Amino acid sequence: MKKKINFILGLHNHQPVGNFPHVFKEVFKKAYKPFLQEILNHPDIKVTLHYTGTLYEWFLKEEPGFMETIKKLINRGQVEIMGGGFYEPVLPIIPDEDKKGQIKKMTDFVRYNLGTEVRGIWLAERIWEPHLAKPLAEAGIEYVVVDDYHFKRTGFSEEECTGYYTTEEGGRSLNIFPISEKLRYLVPFKDPCKTIEYLEKMASGGEDRVLVLADDGEKFGSWPDTYGAVYEEGWLLKFFELIKENSSWLEMMTFSEYLDSYPSRGTVYLPNASYREMMEWSGGFWRNFLVRYPESNQIHKKMLAVHQKVYQIKDPRLRSQALDYLWAGQCNCGYWHGVFGGLYLNFLRYALYRSLIKAQVLAEEQLYPQEGWLEVQEEDILFDGRREIGINTRELGIYISPHKGGSIFAFDYKPRCFNLVDTLTRRPETYHKNIFELIENNTGQHNNESYEETCSGEGRGGSGVKTIHEITKVKEKGLEKHLVYDKYQRLCLLDHFLDNQETLEKFKRGNYKEKGNYIMEPYHASIHKDNQEAVIVLSREGVVEGGGIKGKVSLVKEIRVGARDSSVKIVYTIKNNGKDGLNTRFGIEFNYGFLSGYASDRYYYADQEILDNYLASSGEISGINMIGIKDEWQALDLRISFERPAKLWRFPVETVSQSEDGFERNYQGSVIFPFWDLELSPAEEWKLEIKKEIIPG
Repeated sequence: MKKKINFILGLHNHQPVGNFPHVFKEVFKKAYKPFLQEILNHPDIKVTLHYTGTLYEWFLKEEPGFMETIKKLINRGQVEIMGGGFYEPVLPIIPDEDKKGQIKKMTDFVRYNLGTEVRGIWLAERIWEPHLAKPLAEAGIEYVVVDDYHFKRTGFSEEECTGYYTTEEGGRSLNIFPISEKLRYLVPFKDPCKTIEYLEKMASGGEDRVLVLADDGEKFGSWPDTYGAVYEEGWLLKFFELIKENSSWLEMMTFSEYLDSYPSRGTVYLPNASYREMMEWSGGFWRNFLVRYPESNQIHKKMLAVHQKVYQIKDPRLRSQALDYLWAGQCNCGYWHGVFGGLYLNFLRYALYRSLIKAQVLAEEQLYPQEGWLEVQEEDILFDGRREIGINTRELGIYISPHKGGSIFAFDYKPRCFNLVDTLTRRPETYHKNIFELIENNTGQHNNESYEETCSGEGRGGSGVKTIHEITKVKEKGLEKHLVYDKYQRLCLLDHFLDNQETLEKFKRGNYKEKGNYIMEPYHASIHKDNQEAVIVLSREGVVEGGGIKGKVSLVKEIRVGARDSSVKIVYTIKNNGKDGLNTRFGIEFNYGFLSGYASDRYYYADQEILDNYLASSGEISGINMIGIKDEWQALDLRISFERPAKLWRFPVETVSQSEDGFERNYQGSVIFPFWDLELSPAEEWKLEIKKEIIPG
């Protein structure tokens, strides 16, 4: 009997909410446009395409002719359009109403703008959890695609991953296609003949076998070195020609064509999973990113809280607008980190917070129509088993964690939809060891201040082009010197007791010793509120070592937030409860993230001259009563005033992370650390008042 196999080619194309306009243009030029041109030139080739809502919106605005090309290919029967969550959320971690709402938004968009129906969806990062089957089926979806890794984890063989299967949840069914990992690493990194050989190897005497290659469309032109190989050197042309030459046994189909032609292979129940590489990065379960990175968890729990407010909006028009912002704030890219920068890219986190705060503001406009209002909540906001405190006014959103040193973990300025405390802690990543290996083994080539690993052998990359998972490049000479790790999460209002001889450099690199037990330790919290002001009192009875003697010290900080302004007053009271005198250095750590440490339109200013005033600068100032950060780009001014003259250290927090172009340094925020040298007799108190103001313009 003559062998035959069906082949489904699917491309997922995406740019995250908040990505730079020039990236959209570059990827369109190198990947999206030339790929579709090749499809136009080969009328026998069929492909299933998925574009996310961010791309569709960009196409309509910047490249409307591209939408017409897609419609033409649909009408020629060459293209099926796959749907999904409009803003590419990780579907399992958002509420079911949002799952179905985002899918409907995409389905309606495709129907209206492309004149076709959606039957299947792309799962962001192929993240599957069994409960998805029910809401997806309720949204009218017939099929999804996941990796064969999902199937193989339950014992499926490679041979058994040549068809689709059916699962159910709560009596609602959904079909699932497996994606071939083998094909993902062959295309477009090995000679096209290798792919044809593998397809032929997997062909059988029956007609129902299918192999699926569904992967990122950006690998066809915008991943490093792929444009030259895929288009200029003709990889894609050769691949399509080989498919046509072998059409007697190799048939291209779309997912829907296969679904209509062949039955399901049977029942399947898949475990929580994603593609193999994601499982490695996440430690086996995607939600682990919410544990590994508290900053990711904070965005996620912000999203859940905003969801609750948005669904209270009664006005349909306002609710629709708020939902769109909420859904944009669910875009997955800023919630996790793997090969691409993801969470480490501050502009992606900024875009998520901006969208979520916009949605929150719209909801609060209807919930609180009066001019001055004050909302205080004490509940488990972060779902960590502890009670946090949230204070919201028309101008501000302040979120306090009593059990993490009485710190502020988010500070929203609503007129700019900006979280000033959106920073990232410096943590070890498993790939950091590769930087030292590159340097120690001298495997790199120094070129324009970067080191790049030399290619030895084929590996998975094959004919000179590596997959995105194999590229090892250091983009900056001396990057290893920036591998500094923090002992605690970078938050605001962290209370330090230090030795009087401590230095800026040691503090900056974390090579100092805490003399007190206050950092990230629990504080007692009490709330006092009326219609005009909320006062949060945070206190801790701790121990401070000074002059070789440990003594009891009480620390009380009051955070005062008014209903009608954008300033916050913070009053500190420190009392020596020990039997001996206390000689120590006390400082308060503020962390702020203003997106760029080197831009000329964001800078420090003070009541005395700062020579190097860019936000990534370091330095010490004595006798200071006021310091500020001016952000001309966002037209806002953060000003911090101290009742007592202080010494002050400032320095940047910069991380080293992996991106598609290699290892790179990213500015995450700036530390402002005012401190005072204290000498307190037994029972003596020391008081300090701080005023933090945000001034528009």
